[in-house]
Amino acid sequence: MNPTCRWVTIAAACRFFGGYSIGFFGASYFNKNWPDKKNTYGFLNALVVSICGFTSAIAGGYISDASEKKGIYMSKAYVCMAGTSLAIPFVCLCYLFRGFENDDTNFYVALVSLALEYLFAECWIGPAITMIINTISPENKGFAVSAFLFFATISGTIATSTLGVLGTHFEAAENPRVYGYLLAVYVCIAYAASLPFFLVAGRSYTAVMEKREKEKKEQDALEE
Repeated sequence: MNPTCRWVTIAAACRFFGGYSIGFFGASYFNKNWPDKKNTYGFLNALVVSICGFTSAIAGGYISDASEKKGIYMSKAYVCMAGTSLAIPFVCLCYLFRGFENDDTNFYVALVSLALEYLFAECWIGPAITMIINTISPENKGFAVSAFLFFATISGTIATSTLGVLGTHFEAAENPRVYGYLLAVYVCIAYAASLPFFLVAGRSYTAVMEKREKEKKEQDALEE
């Protein structure tokens, strides 16, 4: 596995660690803290995941591709890092903030924060996979993407397993705010941990693409 693939895969493992935590335990946090709003949460959460997640993914791919066409090869890493960094404050706001006396207001603040988290956080997947595909040999592209998804999924599985154990240990079912504390810690640490790996992946990707561009120019000069 070349360096770009390695660093992208490690970064993805960090992101899946946080993403699976939200995906599997986010509902527990909302439904246990606001049991009278289960139907509202189910409907609005579906909108958040589909609309904000889709918009983020499309925007991330478009921005990174448009920037790379201008010769900014670090753009894919920058998109991954920017989206992840901007999502962290909204993770904290979603799972930790309960500052209003009206608890219904706290519910909607948390849900809007979740929507903004998705809007920023999900832009990474397209640029990350593209960095792998663009730097791997044609005969190994399928294997590389499969390995990427395998290790990322294993990381997510570890996250949900350990989060479940911690939730039981700290009696989250009886004290639902514990779900928020655990999710904030898991997701923020995982997201933050991905940043340096996206950075070194971007630098490795840039080196590969600049070398390839240089070789192409030399080849074109020889043909002339």
